[in-house]
Amino acid sequence: MAKYRPGPKMTAYLVREGLRETACWLVGGAAFLVTGNWIWLACGVLCGLGFSIPALITFAREAKERDRASR
Repeated sequence: MAKYRPGPKMTAYLVREGLRETACWLVGGAAFLVTGNWIWLACGVLCGLGFSIPALITFAREAKERDRASR
């Protein structure tokens, strides 16, 4: 299988979604520090996964399509 290198558009998409995930984690951590309630950490992580999992699925599908096209 050939190595897949994402193009600039996909790289920008992955970076943007990674930043959104990080922001969710930070907001969840800040809410935890303010309230002392652990549920905010869980909310931050789950909200962050809502950004990163679809981005990773899109990345995997594009890599699979590129690999299929090279055969």
